[in-house]
Amino acid sequence: MKPRDRFHKTVNHEEPDRVPLDYWTTHQAYENLRDYLGIESPETHRWGLFSEWKTSEELLRRLNVDFRHVHMKTAAGFKPQPLPDGSLEDEWKSGSKLIGEYDEVTYYPWAKFTEVEQVEEFDWPDPDDPSRMDGVRELAKHLHEETDYAVVGFIAGPWGIVEMAAHFMRGFDKFLVDLLRRPDLAEAMMDKSMKLAIEMHRVFLDEVGEYLDCLQVFDDLGHQYGLIMSPSVYRTLVKHRQKKVYDDIHQRAPHVKILYHTCGAIEPLIPDLIDVGVDILNPIQPLAKGMDSVVLKEKYGDKLTFHGGIDLQHVMSAQGSIEDVRAEVDTRINALAHGGGYILAPAHNIQSESTPQKILELYDYAAKKGAYPLK
Repeated sequence: MKPRDRFHKTVNHEEPDRVPLDYWTTHQAYENLRDYLGIESPETHRWGLFSEWKTSEELLRRLNVDFRHVHMKTAAGFKPQPLPDGSLEDEWKSGSKLIGEYDEVTYYPWAKFTEVEQVEEFDWPDPDDPSRMDGVRELAKHLHEETDYAVVGFIAGPWGIVEMAAHFMRGFDKFLVDLLRRPDLAEAMMDKSMKLAIEMHRVFLDEVGEYLDCLQVFDDLGHQYGLIMSPSVYRTLVKHRQKKVYDDIHQRAPHVKILYHTCGAIEPLIPDLIDVGVDILNPIQPLAKGMDSVVLKEKYGDKLTFHGGIDLQHVMSAQGSIEDVRAEVDTRINALAHGGGYILAPAHNIQSESTPQKILELYDYAAKKGAYPLK
């Protein structure tokens, strides 16, 4: 079966020939695997959180990955600027620097704002800058018409309403306080982020929507042990804004499935995410509180496709063995894959301590174990 057909049968809750596979990784884990396999790949120019890097096609084929990605670019005229703390300012005026394996945000342009007017008057870069889509339509058209892979798109930059306002612009601690003490300010920040997300998706989907099978969106709502805000706060202040963004996406590209990323223990909000138009939920962190795969499948498996699930905190870490990897694949497939509705992938980005041998075993074993009918 062709990968694109495999994806569509899966999200329609039918059983394809095997469980689809996807690949999320940190840059270092990718380089370790690439070098282990002796693969040469295009040079990547890395400068910060929103820098673009390319994954080797040969490596994706070796892992039997069913998806290929296409994304909006940073505006051509943008050049990252150094900030006094050593971070680099991105196009959206936040600053980040490499800490460990991740580019962490260290400068927040809205951190000192006290008035709604300051947020409203803040100038975003122009979503309609034509350089953002330079070559993007051509790539999406090529992937759709000349390959059999499921094509996944995403915009580069404004990652969600809460994500943009809290993580990049205000700072999580201040934003969470704003939700309770200054809801007017928090709402202004979310409205500003929401309008940008709608405009960016408009530009992106009007160019490539016809070639996409899936669109990734991001908005973290959880951590390891619970939600970052109460369900009531989410439902009062966040939910209707997310719905506006996702309704607009579905209106512009009705055939495109929305793949929503949120870390953590978010089970109490899953019915709400279904309400706002989420089709596929990622990353299903199995060790987060309340994220038991069997329970999630029983409660929501007829309404959602699950994406992710493979434990990185133990199994794919330095602690886990090859046998643990096989057992983890068995567990997730048995829990999530019956009747379709499961895309096997790591439950976030593979870390550098995951050895190339374990990564290869994960994908090789999953391709065999995930064959339907499931045993």
